Amino acid sequence: MNSTGRLGGWDVHTHLLPPAVIDAGEKQLYGMRAAPNVLHICAHGVPIHPLADVNALVDRIGRDGLDGALVSVPPPLFRPDLNLADHSSYTRLINDSLLSACHGQRPTLRPFAYLPIENPELAVKTAQQLGADWAGVVAGTELGPLSYASDRYDQLWHVLSDSKLPLFIHPGSSPDKRLDAFYLSNLLGNAMETTIAAANLIFAGVMHRFPGLRIILAHGGGCVAALCGRWQQGVATNRPGLPKLDLHPLEAVRKFYVDSLVHSPAFLRTIVEIIGDDRILLGSDWPFPMGASTADGDLGVLDATLKLKIRKTNAEIVFGPRLSAGR
Repeated sequence: MNSTGRLGGWDVHTHLLPPAVIDAGEKQLYGMRAAPNVLHICAHGVPIHPLADVNALVDRIGRDGLDGALVSVPPPLFRPDLNLADHSSYTRLINDSLLSACHGQRPTLRPFAYLPIENPELAVKTAQQLGADWAGVVAGTELGPLSYASDRYDQLWHVLSDSKLPLFIHPGSSPDKRLDAFYLSNLLGNAMETTIAAANLIFAGVMHRFPGLRIILAHGGGCVAALCGRWQQGVATNRPGLPKLDLHPLEAVRKFYVDSLVHSPAFLRTIVEIIGDDRILLGSDWPFPMGASTADGDLGVLDATLKLKIRKTNAEIVFGPRLSAGR
C-alpha cells in the first residue's frame, strides 16, 4: 500500500489490451499483426506486456490503495483509418473483448466502451446499446473531416446525457507532421489534440446546450486551463469567426472534468483554480511510460481533504451507480 494509506478511490485513466484483440492480430484482422510481445497496428507497435495483464493492473490498484479503476483500450486501437464497412464489426470486437477481460474483476475494473467517433451514426448506435456493465465511453480526437463542433454529434450528446454515460476524450495521435521529431507527437501533440476538441465543444455551444453531458478530458485537459483566458478575450473583443456564446469560455471549462495526470504539481494547482477542485479525477495512464508511477503522484502538494475529493468523491459523483454495477 502506498504512503497515502487506504483512502480508496478510482483511477479513471488506465488501459488494457484484451486477449481477443491479440488473437485478432494473430489472424491479421483489421490491419493488425501480432508478433512476440508486440501488436502492430498501422504504424504503431503496442507492447503486449504488461498491457494485456489484468492481474498486473489489479495489483497496481491495490498498491495505490484504490477501490478500482476505469479501463479503456489503448489509443492505437482507436481506428479512424478503417474502412466504413469494418467499423461495426471492429467496434464489437473491441468492446466485447474489453468487457470480457474486465468481467472477472468486477467491480474493481469498470470498462469504458469504445466509440467509433469518426462515424457519428454508429457512435450513437453503440452508445444506445450499452447497459450497466459499462462505466462510460471513450473516444479519440481524430474525426476525419468532422470536428467536435459538428451538429452531426448532437444526437450522441442527447444519448450520453439521457443515459448519464460519461465520455472520456483521449487523444489517439496527432496528424501534424511537424511533430514527428523529438517525440513531440506525444509531448505536445496529445495535449493540443485534447485542447482542440475542448475548444470546438466550447465554441459550438455544446457545453451550454447539453448541460447533462459529463465529459472527461485526458492529461489534465491538455492546455485548456492555460488557454481559456485567451479564449475569453477573443470572445470579449468579438474576434472574427467567434459566435455569440450563452456560456463564455471561463464558465464553459468548468463544465468539463479532467484527470490529474499533468506531471506538474504547480500546473495542477492552476487547474484547481481555473477548472475547479470538484472537476478533477485521479488518473495515471497505467501502464505507459508517460503515465504516473503511482496514481496520485501529482497530488502531493494538496491537503488530505482535497486528495480524497480527487481520488474518490468526484468519481462517485461523475459515475454514480456505474462504479458498483455487477457487484
